[in-house]
Amino acid sequence: MVGSINIEMALKEGLKSLEPGILAEANRNILYVDEINLLDDNLVDVLLDAAAYGINIVEREGVSITHPSNFILVGTMNPAEGELRPQLSDRIGLHISVSSIMDLEDRVKIMERREEFENNPKRFREKFTDKQDEIQHKIIKARQILGEVIISRDLMEVIARICVDMGVDGHRADIAILKTAKTIAAYENEHAVNQDHVSEAALLVLGERFQKTSYDQNKIKKMMEQAESELSQKKKQENKKKLPSPAGDKKRGMKLKTLEKEEQPVEEDYEEADIKKLLKMKGKKIKRLYGKRVDSKTQKGKYIKSKLPKGSYGDIAIDATLRAAALGSKGSIKVDGGDIRHKVRKHGAKASVVLVVDISGSMFSERKANRVKGILIKLIEDINRHQDKLSVVGFKGEEAEIIIPTTRRASSFQEQLDNIRVGGTTPLASGLKKGFEILKKEKIRDEYVPMIIILSDGMPNVGIKDGPVLDALKIAGDLKEKEIRTIVVNFEKTVKYGHEFNMDLALAAGGRYYDVEDLKNPGAAVSRILDYERTLL
Repeated sequence: MVGSINIEMALKEGLKSLEPGILAEANRNILYVDEINLLDDNLVDVLLDAAAYGINIVEREGVSITHPSNFILVGTMNPAEGELRPQLSDRIGLHISVSSIMDLEDRVKIMERREEFENNPKRFREKFTDKQDEIQHKIIKARQILGEVIISRDLMEVIARICVDMGVDGHRADIAILKTAKTIAAYENEHAVNQDHVSEAALLVLGERFQKTSYDQNKIKKMMEQAESELSQKKKQENKKKLPSPAGDKKRGMKLKTLEKEEQPVEEDYEEADIKKLLKMKGKKIKRLYGKRVDSKTQKGKYIKSKLPKGSYGDIAIDATLRAAALGSKGSIKVDGGDIRHKVRKHGAKASVVLVVDISGSMFSERKANRVKGILIKLIEDINRHQDKLSVVGFKGEEAEIIIPTTRRASSFQEQLDNIRVGGTTPLASGLKKGFEILKKEKIRDEYVPMIIILSDGMPNVGIKDGPVLDALKIAGDLKEKEIRTIVVNFEKTVKYGHEFNMDLALAAGGRYYDVEDLKNPGAAVSRILDYERTLL
């Protein structure tokens, strides 16, 4: 993506030569990213910097080259595979949700048009030439009058109210709705923005948030009407307090976030506990890897030796390259292609931790929700401190969902934690399966030590194929076969059956079982358990 500097040419000819990456090729173009929510954190940082400043800086071996990188970013994603990182989502102006077409007539038309195009592509394009020309003309006209489009202050206040009611951080969304509404007005050859323009713009800009809270176009209009009504009353009664927001959260379930006065605060009191006494099952011994030197798959890590290149691109080892060139040169050193050497880098192995957490109806109590929230907070703090990777998988209802996609910056996902809701059945097997799939990929990359932590009251009641219990135990067996460190944490003493099943689950996975049910603050204990487990990884 970033590109590179042609070190070979720099050595041979003394010239700065850029080997352009995607960001260079995207300059003054459209950059399309598929599955944008699955981008690695380091690529997200590079993408954000280029989008913000319009330039890309390539630095290698003390040589630096800057080139322009102005582009329109278009990304697609499947929300079921993980949410878009907040820092990236905030920079994307428009969010458009696409759903399947269920109308039979429309589906038939799609097939007919596909057939028509494949039979005669040229005739098909000519059929829509007039329509395309009409759209092109409207776009050109809109560009000409865009600077003349105006918007009333009342509509600006409506935009601000919608963003406040939706809990939007910062001001990018307000400005994006404003600009989008003016653009829509210009496209429709209108010189003044109206309510419909603002409504459509709000859906485009806040589409992702509206989808999460089950809002549709009609409800957006109701929000606007409510906002206008409130603003009108506010002007009449300026000395009175602001009316409460009319847009309440209509989702069912109980949030893990507990902020009301009558609710108990998240337990964070320090509590000393002997970790070895909490360990009830030691599990299968595995080879220690955590902290040991492993080959780096990127250009990060300590340079320890050089090697012959396997491809045309790589991390060139200048010292080794010059040594190889010197052996074959007479007089002045001349670098040939066969002299090039690449760096071998190593770094201390870190852990990739997947937390599989029960957010089903069995957790529907203030006490349980508090304990789960406390554990999540402490785990994220611990993961950040050790620079490990973390994924959080929650399971409830009929399937599991990725709450935090694999990242080394889990603290950026605080909003996702605050919005977790408990309720529904307990599909433990689905949660284990999703966690297992994430860690299988880590095993293939062979750069991070995989670990799964299962946090549940041990009462599965939804299966995948053979039943809730058998399915869960089968996936536990898969974890054992792949030698993935499994930690089962039992934190609820009110359920005897759950206590016993958690032990069976740990046994099937060849994992370790901890019992923190008697602790007031299990979050601190789980954090210390993770520290202890790192010494054994």
